[in-house]
Amino acid sequence: MSQGGKRPNSGPKKPMSPYGEKTSVIRVPSSIKSDVLVYLEAFKNKVAKPLEPMPPVLQASLNPIALARPVYSATVSAGQSRFPSPAQDYEQKFLDLNERYINNPPATFFFEVKGNSMEGVGIFEGDTVIVDRAVKPKSSSIIIAAVDGEWMVKRLYKRGDVIKLLSEHPDHAPITFSEGQELVIFGIVTYVIHQPK
Repeated sequence: MSQGGKRPNSGPKKPMSPYGEKTSVIRVPSSIKSDVLVYLEAFKNKVAKPLEPMPPVLQASLNPIALARPVYSATVSAGQSRFPSPAQDYEQKFLDLNERYINNPPATFFFEVKGNSMEGVGIFEGDTVIVDRAVKPKSSSIIIAAVDGEWMVKRLYKRGDVIKLLSEHPDHAPITFSEGQELVIFGIVTYVIHQPK
């Protein structure tokens, strides 16, 4: 009598995976592991709608090229004060924009902003925000977050068990959370780049 081998109709009838289908093992670089987990959590928890594609985003290079540009020791008046003539000689120094604005290159990302909900803090549609994932969020931080599959920039409010996402525009009400809703904080906005109007 033969023994062993697979018996017909044996084994689980449907996938055991929390994603509802067969899964595969893959390797991802450590620097993007948390990004991949954001997407996986959205599917695993069956959010109300699929996670939208991430906004246009660029990651800072691990070894950014030096970007030293001239900076003058003279100040620029935005008021009525009187300053010495522009013809006067000033000491010229150099400023590397990577050193000034990027503290942690592997955790730094750039996002393009869409919408007007943060105009009250000087973040306008079309601006680029610099986001650091290595900074721990706290109440009042301006963050990039995914809420039920939608990416947004908001101010974090946290008092005890109460968490809200606040806008900086009177036409946009605070976002409050009920049981079952998902909030994933991507990172903290550290700087905003925009063109003068």
